[in-house]
Amino acid sequence: MKQTFRAFLLSASILAAFPALAEDAKPAVAAEKPAESGKDFTIVKLGNEEIKNSEVLDIWKGLFPSGSAPDFASFDENIRQNVLRGLVSERLIYQEALKAGTDKNDDVKKRLAQAQKQIVIQSFVEQKAKTLVTDEQLKAAYQTKADAAKGQEEVKARHILVEKEEDAKKIAADLKKGGDFDKIAKEKSTDKGSGSKGGDLGWFSKEKMVPEFADAAFKMKKGETSGPVKSQFGWHIIKLEDRRPVQVASFDDMKESLRAEVTNKSVEAYVEGLLKGADIKYYSADGKEMTLSRSLSPAAGKAEDKAEEKQ
Repeated sequence: MKQTFRAFLLSASILAAFPALAEDAKPAVAAEKPAESGKDFTIVKLGNEEIKNSEVLDIWKGLFPSGSAPDFASFDENIRQNVLRGLVSERLIYQEALKAGTDKNDDVKKRLAQAQKQIVIQSFVEQKAKTLVTDEQLKAAYQTKADAAKGQEEVKARHILVEKEEDAKKIAADLKKGGDFDKIAKEKSTDKGSGSKGGDLGWFSKEKMVPEFADAAFKMKKGETSGPVKSQFGWHIIKLEDRRPVQVASFDDMKESLRAEVTNKSVEAYVEGLLKGADIKYYSADGKEMTLSRSLSPAAGKAEDKAEEKQ
């Protein structure tokens, strides 16, 4: 199941109380309702069991992408109660499952062990990652990006995307006759994201776009409009508005994205170190010992295999 039963219960509870959520995914907020204080309290009693407000908030936050959970205290009371009913329903079902001995089922025990292992691994990696990345590494990574950007150029462009070449040719002809690029993009571009902004793609460097599009755009002069350009997405009409040297964001602005990038590489290197230091034997179905690549990178793994074949 891709959706947990908890998520199902809470989603069903929220949507039942507030159908508009299903339409535009926006919570109903009662602006006049004050936020709850930081002090924890028992929000629900289920027999002898107490459910703390802090537990409800933790579960609530877990239903949304990190940092995007709306304030539970600001929701309409009907929605809050439906969410709580969803959590109580979960507790009641759990109690019934224990009575039925479901937790003693061999398959359930196996799944619990797997879940526990994944939680332990995830927690360990998160903690380990904090020790693998230093500010010096982040600054070095930033400098590498800044050096790579020297002498590079970026352009500001608009485009109109259509499926058929004949449509692109007709649009190109209309533009030559003085047609309004902004208006045509809004009306006819199948790229609705940029189309709604008159085809505006903002500033981008060459590697940010598919090769066919990038090659055409970077060969154009400022103010020029292209003929039909084919890519995997369809046919483009490109208007080049400006060009400039690549603008590198400040270290502070890039620090968190650099941290994620450097952390991923550091964790990968750490795991590869574990693989290379481990006593691992790999066998085919007929019992023949084979070579197991110790690299997490497919390209590096192939090179490693070839090197071993030569030995």
